[in-house]
Amino acid sequence: MKKILALAATLAMAAMASAATIDGGFFTAEAPSEGWTMRADGENSAALVSPDKAIVFTVTKMPAAGTPLKDAAARMAEAHGSQDLVRMEGEGEAWEYTGAADGQPLYAQVFDLGGGVYGCITIVGDHESDVATDVFNSIAFK
Repeated sequence: MKKILALAATLAMAAMASAATIDGGFFTAEAPSEGWTMRADGENSAALVSPDKAIVFTVTKMPAAGTPLKDAAARMAEAHGSQDLVRMEGEGEAWEYTGAADGQPLYAQVFDLGGGVYGCITIVGDHESDVATDVFNSIAFK
């Protein structure tokens, strides 16, 4: 039994050692393994790409500019060819939708960050995978 516990502890430490915090300037994310890359597109938009390029996150921070969140989310959904924009349940206003980009499935959430700023996280690829879910849940705006 001690050998099994030691092996489990070793595997857990190895998994934690391979994870890395990625600092995107206006956000941070936990990459589950080495090889994830981040490409900035200006000061408020960046792409986070898996090592095999099968999953791409786009993280964006944008001024509300007087546009209601629902309208901003609807415009983004329309740009992605989505017609399934849905208000999310829970605290604060947030919207989600699915669509496609370059023939790949896409999932996006648009939400209020406060202070007249909106955030958007888009996942292109297998957005329902454990890896995508873990990375998505680790993203924190600064």
